[in-house]
Amino acid sequence: MPEMPEVETIARKLRRVLIGKRIAAVELSGLPLRRPIADSFAFDLSGRTVSKIRRRGKYLVIRLEPRLFWLVHLGMSGRIHYGAGAAVPQAHTHAVVRFSDGSELHYRDHRRFGLLAAYDVARPAEIPELRALGADPLGARFTARWLSAELRRSRTEIKSFLLDQRRIAGLGNIYACEALFRARIHPARRCHRITAVEAARLVAAVRAVLQAAVRRRGTTFSDFMDSDGEPGDNQNFLRVFQREGRRCRRCRTPIERLRQGNRSSFLCPRCQRAGVAGSVRGGV
Repeated sequence: MPEMPEVETIARKLRRVLIGKRIAAVELSGLPLRRPIADSFAFDLSGRTVSKIRRRGKYLVIRLEPRLFWLVHLGMSGRIHYGAGAAVPQAHTHAVVRFSDGSELHYRDHRRFGLLAAYDVARPAEIPELRALGADPLGARFTARWLSAELRRSRTEIKSFLLDQRRIAGLGNIYACEALFRARIHPARRCHRITAVEAARLVAAVRAVLQAAVRRRGTTFSDFMDSDGEPGDNQNFLRVFQREGRRCRRCRTPIERLRQGNRSSFLCPRCQRAGVAGSVRGGV
């Protein structure tokens, strides 16, 4: 599933090629995604010009002029491909956006858990999907003080807390596992038992793993490709995720896999001892 670094990678690439382009036409497959695409979607986008592209959580937010917000979510398997000329749509292409200069953007999603929607609102914060999101982990609100206060009020496991998009917008399973390893916190620790020092360490770890993943253009195991059709490179630098049985890069203890709900967590049982405030000796 594309997470925040993958969506940020796409947003940065699309900014370089789409700003100022006018949408000439939109062609849809007619099949629903997470929910049906509105009947008016193609009409609403046509004739408008791309003025701004940003990311909020795992959503792409594309501002069009005259005022309209085009919202994109990649779901479990969505891909966006941009090309300078017309191309034959591949299988599972659910939207082809054609620009007045002849270039095209294709939205593909074989599992159809993604989202394409348009909103005529004054600000992105008025979009229901975005209004429900929590703090952006690379934003100014995500601080050690804020996180420590939030954790004190929660009795859930820290891994579940990190994945709750209503609390922190954009984190997914890969980067939650990686951040908890860097911060030396066991994924099953209860939030209210995490100290202020650990919370500060976790904020730094979350920022570090996300920033590194953005620099490496995201993580690709199977589905993710950026808008140029290129895979990410971050999978080559992961420290615990999907490394069950392999040696910890820090202490050489075999990495373990823990089932939490319907997700797998990966951890080092020595570096991330359950119920223990971890030491930062040995680096991250």
